[in-house]
Amino acid sequence: MKLLTGKQIKEWDQFTIKNEPILSIDLMERASLSFVQWFVSNYKDTSIPILIFCGNGNNGGDGLAIARLLRDRFYEVHVFIFKFANSDTTDFTENLHRLEGLGDVEVNFIENLMPKIQPSGIIVDALLGTGINKPVDGFLKYIIMEINQLMNTKISIDIPSGLPSEGEAIGSSICADVTFTFQIPKQSFFLRSNYMYCPKWIVGDIGLLPKYLDELETEIFYIDSKEISNIYKYRTKYQHKGNFGHAAIISGSKGKIGASLLTTKSCLRSGVGLVTAYIPAIGQNALINFVPEAMSCLSGDDCFDVLDLDLSTFTIGIGPGLGMAEKTIEAFENLLKNNKQPMVIDADAINIIALNRDLLEVMPPYSIITPHPKEFERLFGRTETDIAKFDLARTMAIKHKLHIVLKGAHTRIYTACGKEYINSTGNPGMATAGSGDVLTGIITALLAQGYDPKNAAILGVYVHGLAGDVALDKQSHESLCASDIIDNLGAAFKSVAGFA
Repeated sequence: MKLLTGKQIKEWDQFTIKNEPILSIDLMERASLSFVQWFVSNYKDTSIPILIFCGNGNNGGDGLAIARLLRDRFYEVHVFIFKFANSDTTDFTENLHRLEGLGDVEVNFIENLMPKIQPSGIIVDALLGTGINKPVDGFLKYIIMEINQLMNTKISIDIPSGLPSEGEAIGSSICADVTFTFQIPKQSFFLRSNYMYCPKWIVGDIGLLPKYLDELETEIFYIDSKEISNIYKYRTKYQHKGNFGHAAIISGSKGKIGASLLTTKSCLRSGVGLVTAYIPAIGQNALINFVPEAMSCLSGDDCFDVLDLDLSTFTIGIGPGLGMAEKTIEAFENLLKNNKQPMVIDADAINIIALNRDLLEVMPPYSIITPHPKEFERLFGRTETDIAKFDLARTMAIKHKLHIVLKGAHTRIYTACGKEYINSTGNPGMATAGSGDVLTGIITALLAQGYDPKNAAILGVYVHGLAGDVALDKQSHESLCASDIIDNLGAAFKSVAGFA
């Protein structure tokens, strides 16, 4: 799914108004009805007061239409209007006329004091829309701060008032419990610093014409099931293991053999034809017992220190539990200089490159690196904000012809051509030791099967998160561990393939 700026979303509205064609007031009615249909299915008690806070722009017009539609469904509706803009929009004025014409909905015009709010009421925030580009101030800032102090459930229409469509919060914003957003999620919803304002959001389809989106060139995408269905490759009856590649998992060191086991098993569970685990001798027995399907090739006694594989026959995943021994660093540097095929680089392999950033210049083009935030910082430097970090990731991906998988609550993939993909799957339980090792195995398996590096990263991140979500049905955020993710890869791939 393409993610748009606030300006592009407004252009999409205008495109629909012109080409459907539809009057803007009727498109507002359609959007408001989308919200109301969701609301009545989730908040069935019509005796709870619904307190709708409206500005005098088009977001306020949505609020007024919602008030009328909820009134028609026998909810107890109270409207509070704050005229902080210089003039009312046309559609706001029309919806106010329609609402007041009913004669039985309380409409309050607020000028200088916060009204007394019923503690049992549900607050619907329709103060500001997506067009904000500077911090709110004055009376509006006061109202937002007062609303945030209330314990009432708060639902924002399209976007929490005060929050920009893209970028981090720039001042006071409504801290919504739920945001019902129109047509597509806003870019700002995926930023850690904005989580307090929109921890949960719902998308309502308001019928904007898809032709606009189809023809629009964008750089930021949301990885959803539709995106994945265009990537996933179905198997045919007469394919055999030789058709699905041979992965080499180079990982493990004394005290860190578990990382090698998790990476190797997740690789096998992700469809690769063959796996050879390059591990130190101390890990061989553990590998045989944990992953009997994998072949092994011993590399040193307690850490990786030799390079004797035919690079042309393998897809390489390297780094989990690798360690930072001097001989390991030397062997890894030799591998980078001699391998010409894209590879998956994680964990200690990233840390080794951070010690010698000249290695970035000899990495095989279109390789995939999978840093968590601290590894990214060691490799590319510290940034003051998440936005700056994301900009740096995009710049480094283009400069070094890499695909960077920046792990986090919404893992982001920055491609060598400058595109950004934000993942939709995963949960807090996956913030656990070994989760990243599992991801390395998945992506390596997909790369070995012939997915191009960008798609291997996108599909791998999505499936990894989806397996974690499936695992959460049986576990909790606290109890979920990396092995649970592996155990549920089958269900995740079934879901992707449409078999579940």
